[in-house]
Amino acid sequence: MPAPRLPLPARRTGVPRQPRAALRALRALLLAGVAGTAAAAPAAQDAAPADELEQLLGTPVYAAAKYSQDVADAPAAVTVLTQGDIRAFGWRTLGELLGAVRGVFLRYDRAYTYAGVRGLSRPGDYSSRLLLLIDGQRANENIYDSVLVGHEFPLDLALVERVEFIPGAGSVLYGPNAVFGVINVVTRSAASLRGSRVGLTLDDDGTRRLQFSQASELASGSLLLSASAGRRRGSDLFYPEYAAPGVGDGMARGLDGERDRKVYARWSAADWSLAALASERRKQIPTAAYGLQFGDRAAEWTDRLGLLGLHWQRLDGQGLGWSLQAGLGDYHYQDLGRYEDGSLMAYRNQGRWWQADLRRSLRLGQASRLTLGLDLQRNLRQDTRTLQYEPTPRQDAHIGTQGQRAGLYLDSDLLLADGLRADLGLRLDRQTDGRHHLSPRLALLWRPDPDTVLKALYGRAWREPNVYERLPASSVDRFDDSLRREQSSSVELTGDWQVMPRLRLSGSLYRNRTRGLIEQIEHADSGELVYRNVGDARVRGLEAETEWLDAAGWRLRASWSRQRVQVDGTGPVANAPRSLTRLHAQLPLAPALRLGLELQRTGQRRTLAGAALNAVTLAHATLNYEPAGQPWSVGGSVYNLTDRRHADPAGPEHRQDVITQDGRRLALRWTLSF
Repeated sequence: MPAPRLPLPARRTGVPRQPRAALRALRALLLAGVAGTAAAAPAAQDAAPADELEQLLGTPVYAAAKYSQDVADAPAAVTVLTQGDIRAFGWRTLGELLGAVRGVFLRYDRAYTYAGVRGLSRPGDYSSRLLLLIDGQRANENIYDSVLVGHEFPLDLALVERVEFIPGAGSVLYGPNAVFGVINVVTRSAASLRGSRVGLTLDDDGTRRLQFSQASELASGSLLLSASAGRRRGSDLFYPEYAAPGVGDGMARGLDGERDRKVYARWSAADWSLAALASERRKQIPTAAYGLQFGDRAAEWTDRLGLLGLHWQRLDGQGLGWSLQAGLGDYHYQDLGRYEDGSLMAYRNQGRWWQADLRRSLRLGQASRLTLGLDLQRNLRQDTRTLQYEPTPRQDAHIGTQGQRAGLYLDSDLLLADGLRADLGLRLDRQTDGRHHLSPRLALLWRPDPDTVLKALYGRAWREPNVYERLPASSVDRFDDSLRREQSSSVELTGDWQVMPRLRLSGSLYRNRTRGLIEQIEHADSGELVYRNVGDARVRGLEAETEWLDAAGWRLRASWSRQRVQVDGTGPVANAPRSLTRLHAQLPLAPALRLGLELQRTGQRRTLAGAALNAVTLAHATLNYEPAGQPWSVGGSVYNLTDRRHADPAGPEHRQDVITQDGRRLALRWTLSF
C-alpha cells in the first residue's frame, strides 16, 4: 500500500484465451448439473441428517463477547460462515467470503480488495475501520491499520474452520479499528486435518495454486504445518484514459500478474497453543496509479506479513477462568515503479509490534458473568522511506516513530428477569498520543419465547489516525499532528426468529454516526494526496435475512440490505451502494455431488466524479464431488457465470474513474488426503 504521491487524478481483456480440455469438461459438467438438479434431488434424501442441520444453525461465535456462545445469545447481529461454505461456493479469498455477508460489499482496483460495511468504504481507506483477528489475535498491521482480504491475506482458506463477522461498534472489547465491525478467523485444528493433504487449483486465467498441509498428534500435543503458493500470469487490460494518438493504444499488456506464498505452523497441548505464520504477496500494477508511467513493467507492490501468537487459558466447563493471548507482528511493504517524470522510485514501509491481552472471567452469583481485561500494544517500529534510484540515487525521506497504547475493559452479562438479559461494557483506552477515550456498550436481549430473540444495541467505537494518514504533504521529517481521531456511535434493533426447526428469519434496523471522518483528498497547494478530517458521516439502514435447510440436504440463505449514506448532510456518496442482495443455495445432486449457486446484486453506486454505476448482478456456480470413504475430491467453479461486464469506482490515486472487473472465469480444484 503506497505512500502519498502526486495524484492522477476499465479493465477489458485482450484476446480471449480458450480454456483447456479439463475446463471445457468442467463447464459441461456444471451445465449438466444445473439441468439435472430437479431429477437428482429425490435420490439424495439422506444426504444431510437432521443433527448436521441443527449443528449448522447452532454454530458458536466467540468474538462478540470473547467467549463461546450461541449466535442468538451474542450481543450483535452475527454472521458465521464455515469451511463447508468455503468449499460449497468455491471462495478463493477472505474478501470473496466477506462478500457473502449481509451488508458487506467489496471494491477491487487491480491492486487490493477493500471491504465496506453498511454503505461506507471511503476513498483511500484500506479497510482500517474493520478489525481483523486470527484466532483472537489482532492482525491489522501498524502502518496502514489495514485488513488484508485478497490474496495478500496471510492464511490459505483451506486452513479456516469458520469466519465470524460482528457488525457495529466493537471498541469496548478490542479498542481502535473495531469501528464498523470485527472479523474473527478461526483456524482448523490438527484433528480436523489429520494426516497429509495436497490441493491443486487451476484457473483459465493462468492461475496455478498448490497447497500442502500435515497434521500430526504427538505425545506432547498436536502439530499442524501448512504451505501454499499461487501464481497468476498477467492479462491484457484496456484503459481508454491512456489511449491517445501519438501516446499509446491504452493497452496494459501482461501487467496484472500476481504471486503469493504462505506458511503456517501451530502447536497445541492442553491449555497452550503457539502459532506462527508468514506470507508474501507481489502484485503488478496495470492502472498507473499515483502517477506511474502507463505500461511500466517494473511497477510492482509487495506486502509481507508475519505473526507469532501464544495462547494460554485455564477455564472450567462454563468457560470461566484466566486467558492470555500475546503476539508479535512484523509488516513490510515496498512498491517500485517508474513515474511520469522519468524517475525510478521505491517506497518502503516497515512496522513491528507486540501486543497482549490478559482477561479474567468469573461468575457473580447465578445471574451474572463478568469479564475483566487488560489490552496492550507496543509499536516497536513504524518507518517509512522514499528512495530514488534514477536519475540520481538518493534517499528523499525517512520518517520513523514508535508508540504504545493500553486499554482496560469490563464486560458483564446480567440476567435481569426470566427471558431478559443485559450486556454492559465499558473500556478506557490510552491512545498512542497519550490521550484517553471511553467506549461504552449496552445490549438488551429479550426472549419472549425459546425461538425468538430481540436485541437493542448501542455502542461507541473509535480509531486514531494511523502512520500512513499522518504522513506530511511534503518531505519533512515530522508527522502531521492536526488529524483527530474518528469517533463512531451506533444504535441497532435486531431480531432473530426460528420459525421452524429448519427455517430462520432475522433482520436489523440501524443508525450510525461517525464524527471527524478521515478521508484522502488532494492538497490545495501541492496537489498531493493527503488525509484530513472532512466532517461527519451518517448511515441509516435496514437488513433482512432468511436461512432454510431441509432433510434432503438443500440449503438456502438470502439477505437484502438497504442503506442511506450522507457525509456532512450531503449525498449521494461515492462507493456507497443503495442496496445489497445476496442469495446462496446448496443443492445435493447425488450422495457425493453438490452444487453451490451464488447470486450477488450490488445496487447503484456513485464514482468520485459523480457518475452513476448501474446495479449489477453476478452469478457464480460451484460443483463438488466428494465420494465417501475416498481420499480424494474434485470440484470446479464458474465465476461470473453470465460474463457480465461491470466496474468498481476508482480511488483518487487513479486517472480512471472506474476500474472494470473480470469477466467469466473457470477454475478446477483437486484435493488428495493421505
